[in-house]
Amino acid sequence: MGVGYEIFEKFFAPSSIALIGASPVKGTIGRAIMDNLIERFKGRIYPVNVKYDEVLGFKAYKSCAELPETPDLVVVAVPAKVVPSVLDECGLRGVKAAIVISAGFKEVGPQGEMLEKELVSIARKHGMRVIGPNCLGIYDAYTGLDTIFNPSDRQSKPLPGDVAFISQSGALGAAVLDWLSEAGVGMSKFVSFGNAADVKEWELIEFLAYDPKTKVILAYIEGVEDGRKFLNSIKTAVKLGKPVVILKAGKSEKGMKAVASHTGSLAGSYQVYEAALKQAGAIVVKELNELILVAKALSWLPVPKGNNLAIVTNGGGAGVLATDAAELEGLKIVELSSEVKEYLRRELPPAASVQNPVDILGDAPPARYKIAVEAVLKDDNVDLVLVITLMQSPAFEPLGFVKELSTLVKSYRKPVVLASPGGSYTERHIETLEREVKIPAFKTPEEAIKALKYVFLWSEISKRHTS
Repeated sequence: MGVGYEIFEKFFAPSSIALIGASPVKGTIGRAIMDNLIERFKGRIYPVNVKYDEVLGFKAYKSCAELPETPDLVVVAVPAKVVPSVLDECGLRGVKAAIVISAGFKEVGPQGEMLEKELVSIARKHGMRVIGPNCLGIYDAYTGLDTIFNPSDRQSKPLPGDVAFISQSGALGAAVLDWLSEAGVGMSKFVSFGNAADVKEWELIEFLAYDPKTKVILAYIEGVEDGRKFLNSIKTAVKLGKPVVILKAGKSEKGMKAVASHTGSLAGSYQVYEAALKQAGAIVVKELNELILVAKALSWLPVPKGNNLAIVTNGGGAGVLATDAAELEGLKIVELSSEVKEYLRRELPPAASVQNPVDILGDAPPARYKIAVEAVLKDDNVDLVLVITLMQSPAFEPLGFVKELSTLVKSYRKPVVLASPGGSYTERHIETLEREVKIPAFKTPEEAIKALKYVFLWSEISKRHTS
């Protein structure tokens, strides 16, 4: 790991925090961060604000110099023009880690850029590392650190897990946190790094590569300053067996201009970025929903040996759509072994199809699913399995299906995903399945096939980069 990363631990597992700009006033950033710290953080909290003697039951201090100890981490939420002087005072006190939430720096133009350079200069002078400015903050699901300024009744946070997410955009990062939480995907760490004036995205990726609680790294990137270091950080993570999934913004000419006005970054040619990222071993996604899809798949599924796919369905049309999608995404609809087909002919109704896709008919109860799914899992030719359930069928019993599928996925180490098209009834039972069995479930066959494609892609990447 790179030199100086011991400071990074203070960002995620501090024993004490000073919040500069803390406020008791509802609707303010200083109040929202205080509420979130009080709710989750187990360490010591020091509100700092010249206006108050007390904030939400905590003694308040006029400045960092007055604090009873040097805090491990300082969170700054004051107007941009006073941020440099605040950081200088913190540096004199010995603070080594700071998160600057405040906006109004290089993203607003030349004057803000000068202010940001002053911020960096002060940080360098004191040996301080700074995340931000113009960022949402940090969330660590294990330590309870939560400096995100969105109120908890509006912003969901994932439970502890193994997916880390870094985002150049705070607002988009907040939305992804909601979606990951809703999907039941557990998180290790979240970092909104904003303008990346000091701590860069490549440093965060390299740090997460060595983080024992992180298995999958997601990143929303608008632009990077040092392409070589960025790509090397991805290579490091991949070599250590951790997939890095990148959603890169600024694909069009106007998109690149929007990036410059958002975080002050230079986006660069998307085609060049994409080629370089793939060569480094990153998984590149092009749409926001794919970020969630890949997170579920890589977090929950084992790595397959190959791309041979078997499909089990209770609806012929959905099986055809899945077949089309598989062919387009580079997965192979494998010929089942003669032994498996013979077994299925004996055990399934005469009208069922024992070819691949295996159509077990619309009246299939959970027991019939068990017969078919277990048969294809046992087939040595099969690497991946897609199970399609049209839950509207009167014969389909969701709880029985969950029980049968749970037993099977624990017995066979092959990736299994579920596609269940439908409305509220289906969605409710999909949530139960994901929560209890940790099988990625999707509303369409096409989404499910994409998830399997990315799992197979990671298996190919890991073979190339770790051999």
